[in-house]
Amino acid sequence: MKKRISIIIPCYNSEKYIARCLNSLEQQTIGMDAMEIIFINDASTDNTLEILTEFEKRYPESVMLINFESNHRQAAARNIALDYASAPYIGYMDSDDSIEPDMYEFMISAIEKYDCDFVQCRYDCIEDNHISVTKPFCPEGYFDLSDSRIYQKFISSRVALVTVWDKIYKKSFLIDNDIYCPEKVLCEDIFFSFLAFTYATSSYCMNNVFYHYYINPQSTLQTKKKNYQEDVMNVTLDYLRVCTERHLIFERRETIEWLFLEKYYVYMLWEIFQKFPQLSYTTYIEMKETIYDLIPNYKTNSYRLIPGNEFDDIMLKLLDYDLNELQLIQLRDNMLNKFNI
Repeated sequence: MKKRISIIIPCYNSEKYIARCLNSLEQQTIGMDAMEIIFINDASTDNTLEILTEFEKRYPESVMLINFESNHRQAAARNIALDYASAPYIGYMDSDDSIEPDMYEFMISAIEKYDCDFVQCRYDCIEDNHISVTKPFCPEGYFDLSDSRIYQKFISSRVALVTVWDKIYKKSFLIDNDIYCPEKVLCEDIFFSFLAFTYATSSYCMNNVFYHYYINPQSTLQTKKKNYQEDVMNVTLDYLRVCTERHLIFERRETIEWLFLEKYYVYMLWEIFQKFPQLSYTTYIEMKETIYDLIPNYKTNSYRLIPGNEFDDIMLKLLDYDLNELQLIQLRDNMLNKFNI
């Protein structure tokens, strides 16, 4: 049977949680025969490889197992697996998560019907049996992103939605535009998603909660939070560099610069205010100098005026003043109190 979707799943020491991932794949209403599931065992030191080997034996026509002898991390696993994928659509999963039985049936139907670059659904986060559901980020439906007004609203509502596993993509869209994950960093999703947003000309959004994201305290992201903060800054700088090298900056300057400002500065400075207050002033000065150098037109970016971006505008106004350390700390404390953090 011809495969309808290739699903890429990096795995590292996943033996405790991978059963729920495998079970939810087996329960997909499109059937195992319609899926090409590519597992990458990233030099696991537990029984992950044995579990995946047994699953491959059970479904030899649907499962491909790639085994790394040394650890390459998630981004490299995703990039290499994409070269092996043969189906017209690409999906991603984390090995400790699960999906609703009809996720791929509904999302493939939408991407086929509307012939769009990618389809996105909603997800929930599960931690210690507590479930929080993402809010609807837009009306359900098709978005013609060649319309500049629609595109701007689309981007403004998705700055924070940089996960790859809540979407399926046309493989040709990823390959033709060289959309890849930067390697040896903890936040490859940001770079990958921002490139996809930059190139996209169409999308379909679904308000169904199809993906279940489990927060594991022992995961790479949770245990290396400080490194993650540094990686966010570096990977957004890399995104800006790549867009400039590819001349995308001339086509969608305001959007590219807004995505950069949002992640590199607004998101990161707020994270530092909350989690690493001792770094507030030195990081603020570093960011300020970088933005003055790379985004001199930050004051006039039209995204600042879009309803819903008021907080971002407030954070960006901090760049307009020569604040000393005491002044920044006082403003930081006032903002943390105001926003109940």
